[in-house]
Amino acid sequence: MTPAISSIDERLDEWGSRLFNVSTTTPPRQHPGKKGIRLSAVKSARTSGRLGTPQGRANYVRQKLQDMVRRAPQVMVKLAKAPSGMRGISNNLTYISRDGQIEIEDQDGQVIRGKDALSDLKVEWRDGGIPIPADSTMRDAFHLVLSMPKRTNPLSVQRAVRDFAKREFAGFQYAMVLHTFETDPDPHPSPHPHVHLTVKAAGLDGVRLNPRKADLQRWREGFAEALREHGIEATTTSRIHRTTHERWKVQHLLDHTTKAKLVDRQKRQTHTPTKQREVMHHYEQVMKTLARSDRGDDRQLAADLVRYLGEQGRIPDTERSRGKDHDR
Repeated sequence: MTPAISSIDERLDEWGSRLFNVSTTTPPRQHPGKKGIRLSAVKSARTSGRLGTPQGRANYVRQKLQDMVRRAPQVMVKLAKAPSGMRGISNNLTYISRDGQIEIEDQDGQVIRGKDALSDLKVEWRDGGIPIPADSTMRDAFHLVLSMPKRTNPLSVQRAVRDFAKREFAGFQYAMVLHTFETDPDPHPSPHPHVHLTVKAAGLDGVRLNPRKADLQRWREGFAEALREHGIEATTTSRIHRTTHERWKVQHLLDHTTKAKLVDRQKRQTHTPTKQREVMHHYEQVMKTLARSDRGDDRQLAADLVRYLGEQGRIPDTERSRGKDHDR
């Protein structure tokens, strides 16, 4: 018998899911025979897994907030320019492998190194599954760059991307290459360990990837989860969650049953964009909910969030330069 959801979890699910845009519905998958487009969120929306229940979503919100106050490193997943036609894919595979100087790992775990092996891989991509013409106006592959801050263990990053790709792109041809400051022959290598992941757009079932903004965010979540599985702290909060122009304080209100910490905002006399006001309103509701909880760790999390957001409000908005690492 499923235990009844507590009012605290219910409100955390309500406000936290809005705050972090947690979907509670699964869109129908297109049928391959109808020239379907795979909204890859269908594959891995996880609504039937740990986010399929209000308790699961409430705990997910707690985890996200804990990651924030602990200042867990931010993952970076970006879509680079998508290659078109086999000519574009060939150039992409040459680029990410530094013309065969760095090992490529494919979807089967095979390691490809050297110009001859790279040429064979290109033939496999050209003729395997859905053939790719030399020139095309379509996006025939997608090029992702998955990165972590410097001093992160590169092999852990590589293993995390390997696990992420297996879960996310099962049934697709893909190639992944780890770049590190020490191993990249580029004259100006990035100090951030990162993996280039190129995925053939057409799956073996004929269904094509067509990633949207929500997919990119879910890829970030999936990468962060894989990193945590390999012992690397990681989180995925967006910049609007990491900066605010409002200050916060904790008010102590005597309650007949418990001393609850309620959270109020101290608004500055400056213009706050609509989206930011909405985000901060959601934070307010989440923190009030946590402050009223019977759980000590929830109340502590509310206090930690107040302190964290207060500190963020005093930091000038210089974070726009973060996340713009030029991974080469």
